[in-house]
Amino acid sequence: MAAACAASVWFVARSLQQDFAAYWIAGTARRLGLDPYVNQVAGASAPALWDGVAVFQHSRFLYPPLIADLFRPLAALPYPTAKGLFTAAMLAAWIAAGMLLSDERRGRTVFFLASALFFPFYRHLERGQIDLLILLLLALAWRGRARPAVAGAALAAAIAFKPTLAGLVPVVWAGGRGKVALAALGAGVLLLGLAAVVDGPARLVEYAREVLPRAALYGEGGTEEMLLPPERLPAAADDGTARLGDRRYRIAIGDAPAAASLPRLLAPEAPTPASARLPFVLGIGALTLLARRLRRPEGDDAATLLYWAAAVACVVTSPTGWVMGLVLALPLAPLGAALAADQRLPRGPALAGALAWVALALPAPFAGFPALAGAALIAAAVATARDLHPRARAT
Repeated sequence: MAAACAASVWFVARSLQQDFAAYWIAGTARRLGLDPYVNQVAGASAPALWDGVAVFQHSRFLYPPLIADLFRPLAALPYPTAKGLFTAAMLAAWIAAGMLLSDERRGRTVFFLASALFFPFYRHLERGQIDLLILLLLALAWRGRARPAVAGAALAAAIAFKPTLAGLVPVVWAGGRGKVALAALGAGVLLLGLAAVVDGPARLVEYAREVLPRAALYGEGGTEEMLLPPERLPAAADDGTARLGDRRYRIAIGDAPAAASLPRLLAPEAPTPASARLPFVLGIGALTLLARRLRRPEGDDAATLLYWAAAVACVVTSPTGWVMGLVLALPLAPLGAALAADQRLPRGPALAGALAWVALALPAPFAGFPALAGAALIAAAVATARDLHPRARAT
């Protein structure tokens, strides 16, 4: 925990924390009655808002409109204060998730030690991402699966932040927890209704028709036609910094590739609907079929492995998959350690999983490497889940 806190203080002081900058700007846009999905860097009739990174006509904010409203209170604060509070909240979510994921001191120790040696965890803090809160929500959903209303609400909240996590719903349903899946769908409908009341139907239509299709192909990027004219952007600094508020920050600390997306690996320059969607459909489809096959496993470890493997799959099969999202793999560390201690971890998958974990934990040597390492970790988790089920192992 000390290493995480020290790193967080450093990042708050020096880094732009560029993803949080996009959240803060979106919250500010909502406070001013502006569209959070438009880059307001040089608005003609409103104060200029720029997150220091966005170069397209659209903003880098990709979440549903209701999430922009959640950032309005932080957007009312000066940026240094807001990002300090946000980073502290992410650390609190991380600690709470670690406590939820294991009832044993050994399991919690493994979780926090694995986090301290995990590059995606530090990249998450450096970028100011929100995946540690999502990790907590997914942990709440799995820990509370005996109470479908609670689990479904937590799962729906996670999906509200990252729509690609909707891939967890069919896996949960196929695993014999249909009530949780239905509760998640019901909670999702309620959140849509709340968004329609707070933001208006037009904003929801804009998100469904414009933002989601674009993000599904390009992530936060876009085509050359979507770029802003250079004269509308602030002059670039030669030292890799950007100004937000009255302070200047490093845009990025460290230059390791941050993408963790199989669709981007398949078609980095010219994405197509097929390259963007096929990995997700195939990955979640395979995990759903396996969850159906193992829906009555001996104990609950196989189901837990599939749940967190599906969460990682939702990251690496998404066009918006980034290294920071791979913090969702952290629950696999204490689970794998517990299986190894009980001598229930098969040798082959154990070796493959260990190698994949090391590859995932290190800074990526080239673009696309985290997506491949994430896919290997999913495969190892799936092989382990199959081995834990005597019927599947016998076929």
